[in-house]
Amino acid sequence: MERQRPPLLIADGDIPTTHIVARLLRESFGDVEVRTAERLFGTETAHRHVLVSRLCHPQYRWLPGYLASRGVRYAYFLDDNFWELSEAVDIHLARFYMHSSVRQTLDEFIARAAICVVMSSRFARYIEARFPGVPTHSLVGGFDVARVRALSAAPCEPKRPGEIRIGYPTSRRSNVAPLLVPVIEEIARRHPDQVRFEFVGWAPDALATHRSVSLHPHIPDYDRFLAYKLSRQWDIGIAPLVGESFESYKTNVKYREYGGCRVAGVYSDVLPYSDTVVHGVTGLLAENHPDAWIDALEGLIVDEQLRARIATRAYADVSENLNQQVSAAQLKRLLTAPAGLPA
Repeated sequence: MERQRPPLLIADGDIPTTHIVARLLRESFGDVEVRTAERLFGTETAHRHVLVSRLCHPQYRWLPGYLASRGVRYAYFLDDNFWELSEAVDIHLARFYMHSSVRQTLDEFIARAAICVVMSSRFARYIEARFPGVPTHSLVGGFDVARVRALSAAPCEPKRPGEIRIGYPTSRRSNVAPLLVPVIEEIARRHPDQVRFEFVGWAPDALATHRSVSLHPHIPDYDRFLAYKLSRQWDIGIAPLVGESFESYKTNVKYREYGGCRVAGVYSDVLPYSDTVVHGVTGLLAENHPDAWIDALEGLIVDEQLRARIATRAYADVSENLNQQVSAAQLKRLLTAPAGLPA
């Protein structure tokens, strides 16, 4: 019998989601072959578990039928509810995912999948209702706590005495700018020489030249990003969400990352954070109004002990309940179960 090959991950691009899923598969099976869509030629699919991640570009609509014709069963992974993505969230991405050919391709990938894997129980129920014949499973969102421990010994960027750094790594989020701009301006007015806001990947245009704000470029490699985040020694992390339907199906990734890095976080009091964060214990939940966010940030800025307690408890929660090892073991069970993806 031919030796089983490592799992094959077919991804829609070299994006953070691809890196996250690859790490889970690598931890579960010891190795993984990652192929982005444009590098499919010559890929061997026999005797291995196949997982397709987020792929729905119409030019690859042939792939589900091709795999079926060769008896290849695959799992389909999706971490965003593209059917609910609106222009209010991201005008550029929404126009792509709202296109009929993209949606038809996405539907076909899921309809032909042996199983669908998501990272939100709410999203799993949505998929089940839309595709009643496709078994859908929700993974526990995981974070690589062990990697943080390994990187913690790396050199850090020195801080001035009393300096407070507030971090926010994100892609374009123009819908949160009306909330963030007055909050940051007021906090900076109160603490002009103490607080610095550090954005990674995107910042509101209105803050581009603000003396208390810096914008760092997006870091596509996740290990490099994690090392960079740890080197900045953030005291506080922020995770604003306006509460759009699309966002309510997202994972609690910011909580996992802040908690796993021992950073006290402020989160919008909407899904998914309202289901995850214990207010005052593992983070602070703030209503989406500038005054509420200003109060939450002010409380953490002036109370070092509160920051430390929240950071410690969030780290313990992520380490015990949201560790990458938990997610990896769950994914392996799904792919190797009798009803999963036998190679």
